[in-house]
Amino acid sequence: MIFKPHHVALGVLTAGIALSAGLARAQDGRTGRDIYAEQLRVRLDEQIPEAREAGFDAGGWFNFAIFNYLDGPSQETRTMRSYELRLWGSANVGGVHRGYVRALLGWENWNPGTYYIPGGENHFNDGIERAWYQFDSFALVRNRTGKRPPNGFRVKIGRQFATIGTGLVLSMPLDMIRFDAAIGDVDVTALLGQTLRHSRNIDDSDAVAGHQDRCFYGFELGYRGWTRHRPFVYFLSQSDHTGPDPSSQRQRYDYSSRYLGIGSEGALSDKLQYRAELVGEWGRTYSNGATTGQDDICAMALDMELAYHFDVPTKPRVTAEYLFATGDSDRGTSATATVGGNTAGTDDEAFNAFGFRDTGIAFSPRISNLHMYALGGSCFPLERFELFERMKVGTKVFFYHKDESAGAISDTSANNDARCLGWEWDVYADWRITSDLAWTIRYGIFQPSGAFDGGDKSSRHFLYTGLVFSF
Repeated sequence: MIFKPHHVALGVLTAGIALSAGLARAQDGRTGRDIYAEQLRVRLDEQIPEAREAGFDAGGWFNFAIFNYLDGPSQETRTMRSYELRLWGSANVGGVHRGYVRALLGWENWNPGTYYIPGGENHFNDGIERAWYQFDSFALVRNRTGKRPPNGFRVKIGRQFATIGTGLVLSMPLDMIRFDAAIGDVDVTALLGQTLRHSRNIDDSDAVAGHQDRCFYGFELGYRGWTRHRPFVYFLSQSDHTGPDPSSQRQRYDYSSRYLGIGSEGALSDKLQYRAELVGEWGRTYSNGATTGQDDICAMALDMELAYHFDVPTKPRVTAEYLFATGDSDRGTSATATVGGNTAGTDDEAFNAFGFRDTGIAFSPRISNLHMYALGGSCFPLERFELFERMKVGTKVFFYHKDESAGAISDTSANNDARCLGWEWDVYADWRITSDLAWTIRYGIFQPSGAFDGGDKSSRHFLYTGLVFSF
């Protein structure tokens, strides 16, 4: 019998599913799944068709994933299978005018009695994930003169993925207008946008957690005049107009914040890359139990990462990261929610934003009241074999501490007055089997420490595996 790549993929997936049934546990699968979603998002966005002289393209992706974990204090195993079909179409006229649309049809199937969604064991997702038009003045001048001009701009309007800086403060889809310009060695970016109505809120309070209505505007300046470094500075503002469901006479909700960030990314040598970002946050919020009068927000965060590439067979790479976000010592049970959050009449010093960082799939804390230290490594161990040359394996170890020992974090069970939260070990593999088929698997185990109640110090495990087929 001759084994084809898809035979191997199906065998690996079957093994991964069988393994997941017995191993995976986590405090909250909704947070652990964010890392899988970000990994998938990057893969799909990287495959948006490149500009051509003129033409139309269309295609799609089908991805299947399985998640299985144990839900924190309840010690209840939860299993969910996700099926997602994405169809896209693009149009391009000389690189000057481009349009792109991507639709999603998804189905989540939970084991009986283990679902989070109030609608039941089966939950359907559908909608438009991306829909934008872009005008490119660089391409317009290039088509006329044969050379790309040093100065120019792009305007992109519609539903698109928004980032600013390195993504620490903003990394999410928005309906927005984005303006990018180059003036010599200076890049200028400006954006004006609004959140998708049914996107998950950063406020974990039950009345607003499943929806949000926020308006964003901001700008970023970056400098490209140095060969190896791109320093940047940005400002971002968001105003919260989210209405609670159901409404309450005992609590008002409004977390409106501003962010001022500075940082740089690039390379310190041919093999050593870096990323650094420092951001301050201020604004106004309603505190726990408040219906009148808002309190000030005063917080900050810092992220630094180094990555070293070895110029040897198997392409090994090692990383080291430090992530810090301030906390608030008088937040009651949550660093990220209004209910159980800041004590009325005091400043809210807990950092909260809309960005993304890999904080481990089993623990997966939000970036608030947190010190995180992470060490990682990856390589292509079987690159000599054609079938496995694009299979990357890696591992990552995380250590977590509170900034304010008496303050809450996003995990409400970490309510002891202690700094040490615990540590996590993740392992993963990403395999591009063919140009149209990719497979991923990731397993993490988190060991809680002194900040957690005695009944919630058992280790938490999380395992996901999935296939993505493009056509």
